[in-house]
Amino acid sequence: MNRYIKFSTFTLSIFVSLTFANVSASSELSEEKISLSDLYQFNEISSIDVSHSAKQIAYSVSSVDEKNDRYRNDIWLLDVNENKGKILLKGNPWVGKTKFSPDDSLLGYLAPGVGKYSEYQQIWTISTNYRIKRQLTKLKANINDFEWSPDGTQMILVAESKSSDKKTKTSVQTQKPIVIDRYYFKEDGKEFLGDERQHLHLLDIKSRTTRQLTKGTSNEILPSWSPDSKKIAYVTKTGEMDRTDNYDVYVLELNSVNRPIQLTTNLGADSSSSRPQWSPDGKKIAYLHGGDPALLWYALQELAVIDLDTKINSILTRELDRNVSSPQWSDDGQNIYFVIEDNMKSQLAKYSLTNQEIKKITPPNYYIAEWAKNYVVRNEVIGLILSDTNSPDEVFFYDENTLSQQSHHNSDLLSSRKILETETISFKAADGEELFGMMIKPDNFDPSKQYPLIIRMHGGPVSQYGLYFNYDWQLFAANGYVVMVTNPRGSSGRGLNFQKMIFADWGNVDASDISQLADYAISLGYIDENRLGLGGWSYGSMLTNYVIAKDQRFKAATSGAGISNILSGFGDDQYIRDYITEIGTPWDNTETWLKVSYPFLNANNIVTPTLFLVGEKDYNVPLIGSEQMYQALKHLNIPTELIVYPDENHSFSTPSYNKDVLERYLAWYDKYLN
Repeated sequence: MNRYIKFSTFTLSIFVSLTFANVSASSELSEEKISLSDLYQFNEISSIDVSHSAKQIAYSVSSVDEKNDRYRNDIWLLDVNENKGKILLKGNPWVGKTKFSPDDSLLGYLAPGVGKYSEYQQIWTISTNYRIKRQLTKLKANINDFEWSPDGTQMILVAESKSSDKKTKTSVQTQKPIVIDRYYFKEDGKEFLGDERQHLHLLDIKSRTTRQLTKGTSNEILPSWSPDSKKIAYVTKTGEMDRTDNYDVYVLELNSVNRPIQLTTNLGADSSSSRPQWSPDGKKIAYLHGGDPALLWYALQELAVIDLDTKINSILTRELDRNVSSPQWSDDGQNIYFVIEDNMKSQLAKYSLTNQEIKKITPPNYYIAEWAKNYVVRNEVIGLILSDTNSPDEVFFYDENTLSQQSHHNSDLLSSRKILETETISFKAADGEELFGMMIKPDNFDPSKQYPLIIRMHGGPVSQYGLYFNYDWQLFAANGYVVMVTNPRGSSGRGLNFQKMIFADWGNVDASDISQLADYAISLGYIDENRLGLGGWSYGSMLTNYVIAKDQRFKAATSGAGISNILSGFGDDQYIRDYITEIGTPWDNTETWLKVSYPFLNANNIVTPTLFLVGEKDYNVPLIGSEQMYQALKHLNIPTELIVYPDENHSFSTPSYNKDVLERYLAWYDKYLN
């Protein structure tokens, strides 16, 4: 779910390797623990692609440019046979998606144009042998996505035009008024919305000319070429764009005057987050079947296939009762690869169309990061970005049932640090439901002593904590805290009934689950019940506020980018459609709105010193949510502070601000728990 996304800019939720056992062993011998200064030393990996020859892997590595206080991206090229990598393109702060040309001679990528196109993201290519760069497009529009045609002569682009009236200056000092007439009129990272639309454009590689293929009031996204380079499958909304999330899959024939063909008619969000995939023979398309639209993000995403001739679709994972993503056909068309999100796990699997069986491929202790689910199958060779609890993301290669690590961008740092063990835990909720989570203990842990506890809660709410490396948890444990996390009701990975449990009932059973985790922690004997702390970002912040309004045992809380007076979100954040679907209108369902606003309306029950943090331009969960809770606690003389980060959105793009958040977490917990 996108509503209250986990704040993951500095929370590295990523992957490690089979060859990392030696690094883990050496880290146990190291005396130096993870520290705040290490934050800038970690590298994050994304945008992986495998060449068609399966001999090279391209990917992006994000690191911190401390001097300029920004993140930078390098494009790396890795030789699979020699297990040797090199930087192909260095230092660009805005490099986006990377993709090999069909002949592997070029790597396409997204980056700002030059000259009068410098404010727009354009398509570039770089030679994989000679590093010659070319800007292919010159559009006064941001290009957000692209795909090479199978014959290598064309690209399909998704270009978003800017509003002609938005923030246009009429003099040196004065801007035009912003005229708003849309139902869905604001969005995090974009602020107020105008007439921007994303449409498909066709680029001829040789001439570098483009022509627009679609137009109108809808957005067309996630295009995919047919094997013969004659058709495009894509995803768009059916119905009024601003009032619905009814995404469907369409097919456009490039050399035909016929209108695009609508393939799916399900009322849910079909393939709104994963590109539809053509079978090798071009006769079928695999896609994600959206669940009941009345359940929003609480519904499941299921793997489905539709026959282009008969228009009959088959939902292949209906009995799985788990969310799936990122489908990709095998070269022979007999299997479909996809990612299964299970209890604290995210694994690559494949569905056999011959015997209708699902086989998991990657081990359960290697987690495919949610933000890097893209993997590419070429000749049954697969590139992945994987992590485990001991180390962050690295590139892996799967070939002939062998999984091997190909990159080592964080190895040197990890080999000189003591990475504390992540243990899995389970406990019973108040109603008997078994819940699962993880725990990290401080260095030189002594069970005869009493330790302060920090419970961290994920965003979502339909998301999960998994068996991946988390820098924040290691940092807290290195500073003397026992760290515990769980996936309460409303989390994903446990099936439909588990994740829809909190529909229109936020902060009830899930808040109870967090209190039960505290009870479980205390029962272990080494947790000081007078030094309990908690915190989270986004929905994790909301859940923090619910818990401290109901459970007065907690002595310190950090609440980042949350909202507790839900009424104030109506018309102020980007979730108007979702509010109406889940809890109705305030005038028709006043009692429900008041119920989910419990922490604000019962702020007089709160005794926990609470630190509030938020981005100034967060349109996802806006500033007002944190301001109101801060003001309530300040009025009640409960120790509190409000930290506002200038010009930042829901996730922060400035390294020093991400570091400042962690510094303030540590200082707040230290002040009230130690």
